[in-house]
Amino acid sequence: MAAATPPDRRACRLALLDAFTAGAGLGFLAHQYREALVANSVVIGLVLVLLCALGFVLRAAARALFRAGSRVDAILAEELRDKPSPRPR
Repeated sequence: MAAATPPDRRACRLALLDAFTAGAGLGFLAHQYREALVANSVVIGLVLVLLCALGFVLRAAARALFRAGSRVDAILAEELRDKPSPRPR
């Protein structure tokens, strides 16, 4: 097992800059469309909840598929290991 490497300072700075840029952009859009956000806050809240639920379901499905794939790989490896060679040695 490989040891985890410490995070690169430059990568951390770039991640923080990306987060700041995204936040500033969302803040600008919220300021520009304030009336629309206030008028449709229930719809926006429901959409956000549904998007979070969809993300959770997709994550669970991906994990289940990964587990199933690893089980199939283990079964195939065991079957191939137990089978005698078709050619005599």
